[in-house]
Amino acid sequence: MKKRIENPAMITPAYEDGGLFKKPPTELVVNLIPKFAENSRQDVIIKGLVQNNVEIDVIFAGRRKREAAEIVTLLKRKWEDVNFRIPKGYKAPARADVFVPTRVQGSWRTRVVEDEQEPSLYAKEYQLLVARWAFNSDTGEFRSFGEPPFQEQVARVADT
Repeated sequence: MKKRIENPAMITPAYEDGGLFKKPPTELVVNLIPKFAENSRQDVIIKGLVQNNVEIDVIFAGRRKREAAEIVTLLKRKWEDVNFRIPKGYKAPARADVFVPTRVQGSWRTRVVEDEQEPSLYAKEYQLLVARWAFNSDTGEFRSFGEPPFQEQVARVADT
């Protein structure tokens, strides 16, 4: 286990990415939906839907969480627009019906959690730690953020 660095200025990209991306990166399209959370490190967590509408946590951690502000703003704006147009008395759409398809490069990790209905049972939750992501803005402009995990950057430089 790595020693925890107390001074945030001492955390290098290599140190940060070494802690975040422990498995090889994968690339896929995730439909991000307007359901947000934060963990104890104030990482940005957005719910996403993958194949067969399986819900996952998509985590923008460390130095990448500041760049996630644009996708959060876009999702909030889409959710507000949809709800603003609904006539009074009509039911709001499900959050899963409002989404932004996002190409994500990241690393999977699982988390074991207690089942809410049956405390003696445990379930696995899947989380996707994001290194890079791209989507089309509401104006149709292609937007790209993040950077490859640091280990991958070092390997690319060595190959050239």
